[in-house]
Amino acid sequence: MPKLRQFLVRLRVTVNEDKTRIVDAKDGFDFLGVHFRKQPSRRDASKWFCYCWPSQRSMQRIRDKVRAAIARDNRLMLQEKLDRLNPILRGWTAYFGWLNSAQHFRKVDRYVTWKLRRWLQAKHQRRRRAFWKTPLAYWREAGLYSTQGRIVHTS
Repeated sequence: MPKLRQFLVRLRVTVNEDKTRIVDAKDGFDFLGVHFRKQPSRRDASKWFCYCWPSQRSMQRIRDKVRAAIARDNRLMLQEKLDRLNPILRGWTAYFGWLNSAQHFRKVDRYVTWKLRRWLQAKHQRRRRAFWKTPLAYWREAGLYSTQGRIVHTS
């Protein structure tokens, strides 16, 4: 830590003592909304790799933004809801697209479709299972931005 401080002083960067801590990479840490963790490689367990994915806090924030975008306003049409929702999903996907986040993208997609189904139920006053069988193709045709399949693999 002292060597790091000396190096950062030359760069004119100050270290925030409250936020700075030394952790084992195997335990993982969060930085800028990303959780980093050193784990055995999936292909070769004898090699270690730094995996990273959206942090729990980032996942909660995207759920909060989706909830706010969909809201309970039943006067709007589905297309207007999607017009509010798509920029949020596109931005979040662009920020986390370089990570090992396919599983988290699926979770976000499931949450979005669940919230939209709940909204449609309330809008059309259907409390039974009428909208629970809405296929993913329906949402894509309606114009919903899907985060699945948006992971960028770098060489």
